[in-house]
Amino acid sequence: MNPFLLTGYHSREYFCDRQKETERITEAIQNARNLTLISERRLGKTTLLNHVEHNLDKSVVFIYVDLYPTLQLKDFVQVFSNRILSQLEPFSDKVMRKINSFFGLLRPRFSIDPATGAPNLELSLTNRSETETSVSLLFDYIRQSEKRVAVAFDEFQQIQNYPEKNVEALLRSLIQKDTSSSFIFSGSYTHMLISMFSDYSRPFYQSSELMQLDKIDRAKYVPFILSMFGKGKIRLSESTAEYLYDLNKGITYNVQYICNKLFSSGNSEISKINADEILKDILEENEVIYFNYRELMTDLQFKVLKAIAKETSVDKPYSNQFISKYQLGSSSSVKTVIDALLKRGMLTNNRTIYVTDWYFSLWLKNQL
Repeated sequence: MNPFLLTGYHSREYFCDRQKETERITEAIQNARNLTLISERRLGKTTLLNHVEHNLDKSVVFIYVDLYPTLQLKDFVQVFSNRILSQLEPFSDKVMRKINSFFGLLRPRFSIDPATGAPNLELSLTNRSETETSVSLLFDYIRQSEKRVAVAFDEFQQIQNYPEKNVEALLRSLIQKDTSSSFIFSGSYTHMLISMFSDYSRPFYQSSELMQLDKIDRAKYVPFILSMFGKGKIRLSESTAEYLYDLNKGITYNVQYICNKLFSSGNSEISKINADEILKDILEENEVIYFNYRELMTDLQFKVLKAIAKETSVDKPYSNQFISKYQLGSSSSVKTVIDALLKRGMLTNNRTIYVTDWYFSLWLKNQL
C-alpha cells in the first residue's frame, strides 16, 4: 500500500499531525458549539473532518455533508437526507416506517444504490414551500432522534449560489433551534465563507467560532515523510524531505501527491533531482488542463494571472509599480479582473494575492 494517501481517510497511522486542530474541533462538538472551519484549498480540510469523525466518542453521530455538488435547495435536501439516512441509525424496516410516517406529506421513496448497496431516500418536492418544509423536517428528524449529533457542512458557501432567496436565513433559523447538536461549516472559498460569518447584515453573523486551518508545520511534516518512505524501505535524507515540503509550499495535497509518485517510482533512494523530475512530469501532465484554463479567460485575465504567478504573490496588485512592470493597463481594469478571478477561485486573497493552484502557478511562471 502506498502510504501517501490522496483521497479518503485510512487511519491515524497515515494521518500527519493536526493534533491541536483535532482537539479544538472535538471540544466544540462535545460542548454543542458551532464552528466555522476556514481553509485554503488542498490543505486537508476534508480529511481532517474524517479524522475527527474517527476519533470521536462513539456516542456522537457524525454526519458529513458535502455541499459542493449542490446547485439548489432541492439538491441540499437530497444530499442531506441521504447522509442522515446512512449515518443516524442503521437502515431497517423500522427506520423505513419511521421515515414514511415523519415525511409522509412529502411522499418519501426508497431505493438501493446498485453500485454501493446503500439505501437512497428521495422526497417528492414540487414547489418552494414543500422544499422549505422538507428542510425543516430534516432538522426536526435529527432532534427527535435524541442522539448527540454533529453535522459538518463542507463547502458551505455553496448555498450562496442557490437560485432561491433567503436560504441563509432559513438555515440559520433552523440551526438556532437546535441546542444539543453542533454544526461545523467548512469551505475553501475563504472570502465567501468569511463574509457569511463576519458581515453584520448576514444571518450567520457571529453565530459560530472561527477556525483558520493553516499548513502543517514543516517540523511535523518532515518526520512524517521520512517515516512513510521508511515503510517501503526507501531511503532519503532529511534535507530531501525538507526540499519536498518546500517545493510544494507545504500544501498538503501537493506534498502527498509528489511523495505518492516518488514512492511508486521504483527508486530505492530519493534525491532532490528525483523530486524535480517528478514535478516536471506533473506540470507536463496537467498542461492540457492549463491550456483549457487559458481558453476560458480573456487576454487580460490570463496576463494578470501570469503576472501574479511570476511574483509568486502580490500584496499591492493595483500599484503603479506592479501594473507598469507587466503592462496591465489601468488599475480599474486590473481590479475588475482580480475580482472575477477571486470569485472563480483562480486567485486567493489571504493577506496577499496569489494563484490558488500552486502547480498552475509554477507552470505560469514558465510562460512567455
